[in-house]
Amino acid sequence: MGSHNSKALTRDGLSKLMESSNAVQIISEEHKKLMSIKVEGTLAASRTTAHLENTQNDAPELCFDHSRVVLSEETGTNNYQLTFPINATYIEGFNHPKAYITTKTPDSETTICNFWKMIWEHRTKIIVTFQESEESVDGISYWNPEEGSSLQFGKLRIETYKIIESHPSFQIANLLITDENGATLFVNQLLFTKWQQVNISPPQSYFIELLLMVQLYNQSPVEAVSQEGYNSPIVVHCSDGLQRSMVFCATDIALSSISETGEVNLYSIVSKLRKDKYNCLYSVNDYCFCYIAVYYYITFYKTA
Repeated sequence: MGSHNSKALTRDGLSKLMESSNAVQIISEEHKKLMSIKVEGTLAASRTTAHLENTQNDAPELCFDHSRVVLSEETGTNNYQLTFPINATYIEGFNHPKAYITTKTPDSETTICNFWKMIWEHRTKIIVTFQESEESVDGISYWNPEEGSSLQFGKLRIETYKIIESHPSFQIANLLITDENGATLFVNQLLFTKWQQVNISPPQSYFIELLLMVQLYNQSPVEAVSQEGYNSPIVVHCSDGLQRSMVFCATDIALSSISETGEVNLYSIVSKLRKDKYNCLYSVNDYCFCYIAVYYYITFYKTA
């Protein structure tokens, strides 16, 4: 079955690929070709961030300047080195510009404050987090998992209104954000608990259930429409912003493509994502898992 990366696959076509004896070889060759494609873009602002933030890891997430999230305080100065650029990236969805924002889990007072500023300015209503139990750095967390508790970051107070733990693979936290003037924003955080190690993929059934729940919440008629006229982006974060978060985006786009057109081209999807997010989905295991998750979806959600 030769390379199929230049065309979209129907449900039947994807099933035939995944059930073939050389599926792993074909998908691995696709990924190798993707990694060989040079992506154009500058990284000036996020290199400044990496230099200023000495609490982050030695290998920080870098963002292309053309897709990097810029907070209002940053645009208010002629010298952004006096501010602190946030390492977060806009990701284009299926027929939806800036459908997602992906970022590294905030792990310092500065990055947490910027994280909540970003949520507030974009009127975000959904946060998806992939968090290992050992990922908390120095005990710092951007939210409190206890119902009725609250934390203050800069001018924003984050209250944990309710925790819903009715699903075996994720919990939903209802968060209420209040600014210094009393204005509020209601946010749903979905915390996926079944991807404990980056190099070990989760059960695809749980992952698809998370995706479908996020889609359900995203269709709810809650306020969030940005000033530019599009629905507020879903914010997705993980330990580096490059792997689990981007697997989520790639698979979510693939599911939308299947549902809307009956076809999917993961090679094309990931190729476009790598133009938005620097060095994302560099692991062949993550790329293979995208295929496995979509295959599970078309197998068990035939009428979706």
